[in-house]
Order: sequence, then structure tokens, then C-alpha cells
Amino acid sequence: MRTVNFEIHDEASATRLSEEWDDLAQELGQRVATRPSYALAWNRMGRGRAAVCTVRRGGRLVGLAPLHARTRMGVTALRLPAHGLATIGTFLATDEAALADLLDGIAERNMAMQLDHVDLADPLLKMLHASPRWSVEVAGTEQCLTIDLAVGAGAESLRGRRTLKTLSRLERSLERAGTPASVEVVCEPEHLARRWPDITAVAAAADENSGRDNFCAPPFTSFTRPLFEAEARAGRLLVVGLLVGGRWSAHEIMFRTGTTAEMWMGRFHPEVRRHQPGQLLHRHLTDRHGELGIDRFDYLLGTSEFKSQWANGGYEVGRIVAVPTSGPHLRWALRIADLGADLVRPLRLAARDAFTSNRS
Repeated sequence: MRTVNFEIHDEASATRLSEEWDDLAQELGQRVATRPSYALAWNRMGRGRAAVCTVRRGGRLVGLAPLHARTRMGVTALRLPAHGLATIGTFLATDEAALADLLDGIAERNMAMQLDHVDLADPLLKMLHASPRWSVEVAGTEQCLTIDLAVGAGAESLRGRRTLKTLSRLERSLERAGTPASVEVVCEPEHLARRWPDITAVAAAADENSGRDNFCAPPFTSFTRPLFEAEARAGRLLVVGLLVGGRWSAHEIMFRTGTTAEMWMGRFHPEVRRHQPGQLLHRHLTDRHGELGIDRFDYLLGTSEFKSQWANGGYEVGRIVAVPTSGPHLRWALRIADLGADLVRPLRLAARDAFTSNRS
């Protein structure tokens, strides 16, 4: 007979199991959004209450759902960390039985789940559909593009000769102007600390008046800075910066999972736009992927003309709304809560902007 223990952890309890949690994520080769470095940093921003679900078998951690509980309009649902913010999430499970035990434990507590940005090929989705304890709705939301590279392949396998010649001419013109382009790779915590002011300066210039949230400025730095530092200590941070004339001018911030690099945030200073910094960085990444130990670059959410020019693969993600069959009323409660939150959000954002303006 299996001895299985299911438990839901608050932030303090989840923090205590972070080493064991990280080992499980490493063992399974799962994404950054499944790791304690990501989930715990997000929870500390106050965006929901930690509700990390675990399954132990004979005392060993075999399953973990990195969730938090979010209440809107009086209705509570379990969500993945950083719900809706660029990364792809899932549950950690050593086998199908562990995944089933996680889902059964949540269902027994009559808790609904709203899971954004889950790979539609994820075993989690198949298990939810197969379980009689869950009623599931799935909507495909976005395409995610990838660059998959064989040993010895590089930019020439992805882009045409004309494009590569143009990039070479750009580099020669920068050299002649006395502002040569070079690339710097940041992986270590000390190196990250030295380059942090440059990273934040480029992010601020890139995001100003863009309508985007600057994740390298408050309040988001309480999430991103600890995340970057923890991933650097674990040897999984990969920041590649483009220097023009010795000045940090653009960067790609990535997280390693095995031989995959999740491309979480790319930014460039508007002053170097004419030098096509993104194209130059991508040529470096693809030409030197072997040195970096990477054979797949995952763009994560969204498509664009730029991404499509480089990508040669991809997958689809979706939103899962899962309600225990023992509580069908929860689906209608969630819909009403979502509608109410959508109506309130513009007023809340306007109030936040007015408060920020008054303080400046």
C-alpha cells in the first residue's frame, strides 16, 4: 500500500522546503517558473498567498504544484506564479501517480484552478481531462516560437546570405567609427552585480513611454533581482549583452534548463536602434550556441516579425480553468469574479497612476 501525504504550504513552509523543491525541478529538467527562485520571489511581492501543494511518497517529495491563492471579488482560485506574465508554467511530478495525487489532493479541498500559459502538450492537461474529479475548460491563447539548433549549425541555417552580409557590414561600420560591437556573457552573481546598473539603465530607456512594465525597476525589482541572483548562484542565469564602443547597449536575459535557454526579456537602448542590436545578438547566440551549452532558444510567449525571422519551431499555450466536479458552482463564481475584476481594473490602474504622479 502506498503511503502518500498531500499538503498545502504557506510562504514560510514553502521556503523551508526550497532546497528539496529545487532539487526536484532540477531532476525533472523543468522550466524556471517551476522553481522556488521564481515562485517564492513572486509571492513576496504580495500578489496572492502562497499555496504550494506537495505530495510525498514514503517521505520523499515526488510532486509539487507551485501555486498561490488569489482572491478577486470574494472568489478564490489557485494560480501559477506570475500569472499571465510571459513564462510557461506547470506542475512537478516524478510520474503519473504523483501528478494524479496532486490533482486529487486539490480536488478534495474543493479548490478551483486558473492556470495561464500552460503548454497544450503538457501531461498536466491530459491528466485533468482524464480525471473524473475535474471539469476542465481550455482555451488556446498564444503561440510560442523556438530556435532549435543541431551541433555545428548556426545563423547561416536560419537566415539568408543577404541578412548575414548586412550584419557584417554593420559591424565593420561600427569598427571604422571607433565604436566596435562586442558581446559579454554574464552568468556569475558577482558579474551580475557589476552589470546590474547597466542592465537597469538600458531597461529604463527601452521601456520609457512604451506602455510596458519595467521589470528592472520598482516594484518589480523585488521579484526580478532575487530571481536573477538565485538563478546565478545555481549556474542557470544567462545574460548576453551587446556592447557598442564598450558601452552596454542591449541584452537578452535568459534562464537555462538543461540545454534550453528561456528568453525571458530582451531590451536595447533606443540610441542603438539603427545598429540592429537584436539581430547582432541573435547572430552571436546562434553561432556560439555550442559554447554556451544551448541547443534550443525558447522565445516564450508571443510572436512577432523579428521572432519569426529567426525561429524554426514552436508550440501552443493556453489557459486552463479547472473546477472540481464536487463544486460546479465555482465555475460561475469565477466568471463573475473575472467580469467584475475586468470592470474594476481600469479604475484601479488610473488610481495607481495618479498616486505615482502625485509622489513624483
